[in-house]
Amino acid sequence: MKQSDKGKVKWYLLLFLAVSLFLTAMATQQIALNFVVIGLALVIYKFGSPVLFGEYEEKRKQKLADSLVVREAAKEVLNSGELFKKK
Repeated sequence: MKQSDKGKVKWYLLLFLAVSLFLTAMATQQIALNFVVIGLALVIYKFGSPVLFGEYEEKRKQKLADSLVVREAAKEVLNSGELFKKK
């Protein structure tokens, strides 16, 4: 098993634990357990998110950069008025 796979398994287990604790806290109405879940969720978000969703984030950033280029090009064409100009 690769090192990155071991890291993903660790973070998925922590995520499963957080969800399980959350459901337990909701079912038993233990407010203190919810604070533990919130702390665990913050740790997972800060440190586990790049490991779990790194590839997705890279694809999303690339799509966002591409859409910004298209948006700027469209804005430039619309501001110049050359889109509907007859020759």
